[in-house]
Amino acid sequence: MMKIIIQWIPFFIMASFLMTGCSKKTSFPTVATEPVASQAEKLYSPVYKGKVLEKSNKTKSISIVVGMGKEARTVIVKFDDKTTGVEHASKGHASIIFYEMRDGQPWATVVQPKLAKLPKGVTEIKTDELKALIDAKTDFTLVDARPEKRWAISHIPGAVSIGTRAYKKKAGELLPKDKSALVITYCGGSTCSMSTRIAGLLKKDGYKNINVYIGGHPAWIKAGNSVYTSKGNIEKGNIVLIDLRSKTKSEAGRIARSVSIPYDSLEDRIDDIPKKAPVVLYSDNTKDTTDAIKDLREEGYKKLALVSGNYGGWVKAGGKTVTGPVTTEINWVRKLEKGAIRKADFMEAVSGADAGAVILDVRTTDEASVGGFRGAILVPLGQIGSRLAEIPKNKKVYVHCTTGARADMAAQELIKNGYKAFFLVANVVCEGNDCEVED
Repeated sequence: MMKIIIQWIPFFIMASFLMTGCSKKTSFPTVATEPVASQAEKLYSPVYKGKVLEKSNKTKSISIVVGMGKEARTVIVKFDDKTTGVEHASKGHASIIFYEMRDGQPWATVVQPKLAKLPKGVTEIKTDELKALIDAKTDFTLVDARPEKRWAISHIPGAVSIGTRAYKKKAGELLPKDKSALVITYCGGSTCSMSTRIAGLLKKDGYKNINVYIGGHPAWIKAGNSVYTSKGNIEKGNIVLIDLRSKTKSEAGRIARSVSIPYDSLEDRIDDIPKKAPVVLYSDNTKDTTDAIKDLREEGYKKLALVSGNYGGWVKAGGKTVTGPVTTEINWVRKLEKGAIRKADFMEAVSGADAGAVILDVRTTDEASVGGFRGAILVPLGQIGSRLAEIPKNKKVYVHCTTGARADMAAQELIKNGYKAFFLVANVVCEGNDCEVED
């Protein structure tokens, strides 16, 4: 039997070569809770890697963008009841689809999320597992690896801010002294590498029990969970702060700057709340805030956060309060962060109307493989320092990533090196050279 298998190996290799061509072999992190392609599938099955456009359970098909730049194309892959991991083919997210050809049509055998690579010896943790730890008030350290200003706007409950550039400064103060204690890191999603980089630094420093929440901030919110904002953002941030308690309670004492919209009247006032505004809510009970978050999300609001501990938690933390007649009118005007670029100015550079500016894409090569702005310069964030020569110094540099966190970091690095750099805070999704920008 073994002789027969050995005789067929050259045939399998040749068949694989004919189907995939001279494609670069890629290794994927093995995660026990995910559907994992077998060694045989990795060797002999062709594979598509890219961003999922649509998944139809009715037609049992997945459309995925593969290739890069002008070579990007959309492929339709069928699936059936034998396909494992179909749930990971999620619209707008990167996936890896192992497939086989049947009558000239690709059929998915295994679907895996396209994840940031975990350091050796580090374990992934899922949303439900992290939530269970938080709900049980388990003793562990949750590290938000994004820049501190992103943590300040909204973060998973209990998270401390330790970005990659602030690690040396903050590690001694915020990390546990016990190197066997559980530490969990997260950042901006499955393609974000900041959480895995922090995990690598933790491992180097001797920590032995490290988890990475690869889904990160977006997956936590997508699962319907709440995020919290910082004291500083409540006091000075460009937000709409809403008091969900009764008018009587609000008059007796409320957080400074808050607008009174009792939860019972929220449905009637929803149209008064700007959809692009970061909205922060508080009450005197968890049910009202949880229900309000759910209601607003169903209406399309995306920038939502809560006050830690509600009104009682704010008072206990020494936050400023005021009394007297309440404010019921919302007057919010968007203010750009220092160094941020307006979407309109960014799009002028994209179109070529502003010849004095260039677009710098600091996403990873994997993220950019599904598409990007025509004419943009691709230099992943971690390579900025070593590839400055590729970035024109005689023009304005408009930096983007997928949300703005890495773009901000890259712009600061460029400014230190004498560039006139600005960053875009927006959700950027590209399919080929067709990019959608949502600020």
